[in-house]
Amino acid sequence: VTLVLSVALIRARRLLMRAVADATVAQDLTRFVAPEIANHIKSAESAIQPGDGEVKAASVLFCDIEGFSAVAESLAPAVLMRTLNDYMAALSAVISAHGGVITQFQGDALLVTFNAATPVPDHAACALQTALAIQQVVARERFGPGLRLRTRCGVSSGELVAGAVGTAERMLITVHGDEVNIAARLEQLNKSYGTYVLATGGAVASAGDGFACRPMGALAVRGRAAPVQVFEVTGTVGAEAGDGEERTRRGPASPL
Repeated sequence: VTLVLSVALIRARRLLMRAVADATVAQDLTRFVAPEIANHIKSAESAIQPGDGEVKAASVLFCDIEGFSAVAESLAPAVLMRTLNDYMAALSAVISAHGGVITQFQGDALLVTFNAATPVPDHAACALQTALAIQQVVARERFGPGLRLRTRCGVSSGELVAGAVGTAERMLITVHGDEVNIAARLEQLNKSYGTYVLATGGAVASAGDGFACRPMGALAVRGRAAPVQVFEVTGTVGAEAGDGEERTRRGPASPL
C-alpha cells in the first residue's frame, strides 16, 4: 500500500509540475502573439499546419506613423525603443477596447483585424471607430521624449483568409487577401490626400450611418478590374471632425 501511494504521489507531482509548466508557456505565448490567437492555437483539435485557414467576412485596419523615418534618425536606439513601446501600448489599449486584434507588428506599422480571430459582428463600424480613436490618442498624448506621432490609417472590409502560413517548423498566424492589400495602400494614400483616415466604400457601407465621411472618388487599384470607392472618415455623426487643422485635398500621383 505504501509503495502504491508513493507511486501515486510521484505521478501526481509530475502531473502538477507539467500543468504549471504548460500554463507558464501559455502565458508567455500571449506576450508574443495576440491572446485570441494563442487561445486558438491551444484549443485546436489537431496540430495547425501551414495552409490551414478559413475564409471570413472581416475588416482590416492598417496604420503607420507619419514621417517615422525622420523621427527614428533623430533618436538614440534606446530612446527610439522606449518611444515605440509607449506608442504601441497606447494604441493597443484603443484597439482592444473596440474588439480589434493586432495580427502583425511591422516596424512602426500595425495590421489589425476585426472578426478574423474572434467574433465581432459589427466589425466595419468597430474598425472605423478604432481609426478615429487612434487619431484622438495621438493628438492628445506625447510619446518618448515628448513627441507627437501623427498616424495614418487605412480601413477595408470584405472577405479574407485567416490562417497559418510558413513551414512545418515555423508558422505565422495572419490574414491574406485583397482587402489586406487595399487597407495598406489606403494608409499610404493618405499622404497624397493630406488625410489621416481613408476607408473603402465597402467598409463605409457596412459600418452604417454613424460616421461622417467625405467621398474622395473612385480610384484604380492594381490587380482589380473595377475601381474602388474611397472615403475620408472625419468623425462620427454629430461630432466635430479632425483637430482643427486645415486639410487640403490632393489627388494621388498614381493608382493604388
